[in-house]
Amino acid sequence: MVSRRTGLHRADTQLSQKEWKVNNSNSETKSIEVEQILRLLSCSDLRNNLAQALRNGKKMTLSELSESVGASSPACVHALRELTKEHVTHQDEKRNYLLTSIGEIVTRKFTEINATITALLQHREFWLDHDLNDIPEHLLDKIGYLADSAVLTSTPEDLLKSFSALFTLLQNSNQVRAISPIFAEEMTAQFAKLIEKNVDIELIFTPAVLDATLESGDREELAGALKKNLKIFKIESQPNFALTVTDYFVMLAFFRPDGSFDWSNALLSYSPDALEWGRELFAYYVEKTEPVSL
Repeated sequence: MVSRRTGLHRADTQLSQKEWKVNNSNSETKSIEVEQILRLLSCSDLRNNLAQALRNGKKMTLSELSESVGASSPACVHALRELTKEHVTHQDEKRNYLLTSIGEIVTRKFTEINATITALLQHREFWLDHDLNDIPEHLLDKIGYLADSAVLTSTPEDLLKSFSALFTLLQNSNQVRAISPIFAEEMTAQFAKLIEKNVDIELIFTPAVLDATLESGDREELAGALKKNLKIFKIESQPNFALTVTDYFVMLAFFRPDGSFDWSNALLSYSPDALEWGRELFAYYVEKTEPVSL
């Protein structure tokens, strides 16, 4: 019985090794195909523009595509043949061009990769100089949502340029969500003004920042606001960034790798994608908190 089991195990092992070789060979072939598709879109603006024009299930004739991408029909035909060869596009029975299911996914992901690289290269020094470890992976994957943004950098004439901009922008906000691992008495005063204006506010504080805020503010006023338009959450671990996201802007500042907070640089964006990204980040951290009551 032992020898039979051993023999069977060896036979299974040999079979699995053969299967592995076949699968590995298939993987190498797929890798080459992936490279071909990526090269197809990355090495030609025309091919990429044609694929982008057909996103989200659009169907277009050759003349419509030609007009959409601003290229001649012969040039489009040649590019579309290359896309069809790699199963990115195809034609229906009415000769309309459209993306295949593979083309739809590949084009969407290629767009995300482009946005990610754009966001990182546009403000290369900002990302390199800061500690991003507390940004969750699923939002690092969406860092391209921040592509349409600007970095506010302090100058000798305005040492706290980002804070000045933040205070100004908050005045026109109707909803505020913020994560604050640092304490600034001026910020507490700003939040007090927003509370008086009945702005919808949710704040995440570390224990130290919460204590400092309570000491600098009016506890009775805060207690009253907590029953109306203010929510405060306490988080035990200190995030290595400060976030403010409102109904129309998002601002993000980080700690440096040495543990010091960078008061001189902040990322600012008004784009819908960036607002979505900021709200997701706030929601992620709310799950790690406990509500505060006075």
